[in-house]
Amino acid sequence: MSLPKVRLFLLGGTITMDKAPGATSGVVPSVDAAALCRAVPGLDQVADLQARTDHMVASANLTYQHAFDLAAEITQADQKGEADGFVIVQGTDTLEEMAYLLDCLLDIKRPVVVTGAMRSPAQLSADGSANIMAAVICATTQAVGAAGVSVVMNDDIHAARFVTKAHTGNVAAFQSPAAGPIGRVTEGTAHIFTLPVPTAKIPVPEISSLPEIALVTASFGDTGVMLGLLEKSSCAGLVIEALGAGHLPEKYLDILDRLTQKMPVILSSRVGNGHIFQNSYGYQGAEIDLIRRGLIPAGILDGPKSKILLTLLVMAGRNLAEIREIFNRWNF
Repeated sequence: MSLPKVRLFLLGGTITMDKAPGATSGVVPSVDAAALCRAVPGLDQVADLQARTDHMVASANLTYQHAFDLAAEITQADQKGEADGFVIVQGTDTLEEMAYLLDCLLDIKRPVVVTGAMRSPAQLSADGSANIMAAVICATTQAVGAAGVSVVMNDDIHAARFVTKAHTGNVAAFQSPAAGPIGRVTEGTAHIFTLPVPTAKIPVPEISSLPEIALVTASFGDTGVMLGLLEKSSCAGLVIEALGAGHLPEKYLDILDRLTQKMPVILSSRVGNGHIFQNSYGYQGAEIDLIRRGLIPAGILDGPKSKILLTLLVMAGRNLAEIREIFNRWNF
């Protein structure tokens, strides 16, 4: 019986990093896809794996174009039936953004799994090999594909929409505060507990330039100086991570009134868990007032994911009403 075919794309990250010869401190990208896969005992018994090193970079250097290229190649391979599942391996600093971006772009049924490592191969109890094994197992499990793009770390299976990196160094850093994991890999088998409601899909765009979307976080005693700078910028949109359930200082309001006339402004929360409220607080700067002024509530999406969705919608040429409808309808 033939094994499932899985394509693995390596982009870089901690999972690839080891000490350079002669170095006294710090690790750097140096372990390619073939070497990573050879270090996973029994991987060749799980899948017919085609592993490729696309990049060897820290994930802070990944871009939208990397995601667009990946999405286009995965879509083509899916349409031709060239693989049964796909794994993307990258650094964890932007792993949740890549996973959510691919989830917005890809409209396929086959599993697409993103993974990485919290510990480099140079550290004790490095988690990279276990994460690759779990990710490949999930990529061979068709039920995982029904969840959209997933993130598999520390044997937990997370939906891209909910997952976030919640710790700087713990191997259990990836959590889904709003919903919890959707499944788990146990004894070599992927078990799915629940499936999220499907998200809106946006075709891979053809672009000559990327729109600038600003992300600003509100803080104690803030006077809105960053918003003032945006008035004179070329930004095509703004995401504000507000206080609490969607609240901002009154000093923001005059500038926001002007900004909403120039660009879509999305109201998310810096809390990272829970909905933006819409009908609870009535004072100036609270969510009722801000929505009346034209801000668009982000639902459960945090700031970084709201920025990704807004970027794709601006690139797709969606108007303000369409942007509001997608944020209201699809992010619950």
